[in-house]
Amino acid sequence: MQHINLETFANGAFTAQVNRAIEEVTKNIQDPNTDALATRKITITIGFKPNQERNFVTTGVQAKTTLAPALGTVTAMSMGRDIKTGNVEAVEVGNQIPGQMSMQDVQEDNIGAVDGQAVDTETGEILGKVPSGEKVIDLRTKQA
Repeated sequence: MQHINLETFANGAFTAQVNRAIEEVTKNIQDPNTDALATRKITITIGFKPNQERNFVTTGVQAKTTLAPALGTVTAMSMGRDIKTGNVEAVEVGNQIPGQMSMQDVQEDNIGAVDGQAVDTETGEILGKVPSGEKVIDLRTKQA
């Protein structure tokens, strides 16, 4: 039997399918959402279908990949019923308890004092005199 060059087999489709399968496997290995230690596989099937006289054979080439599935994720949800509307609600609990204020929820006061004048520290706009009722009092020095 004559040697068959797999590089040119099926007009190069065999090599193209193998290269495409290898690319799929390498992308799956590099995906951080898959198990790093899972085994990936490439199965190459070459099908031969002869005619009745057995003098002509059609061949089919197919490359199949077995990849690692995406990792599952777990989350927590807080569920309850809205007292006002009676509707059931579900809220994902992340780093913060639902309804709890975070530091980002508190609006910062962008007003500072420069030379006795109130200044918007974000824009640099002079707002006027600093109100006298906002003086800092050192309670450690006060006597009862």
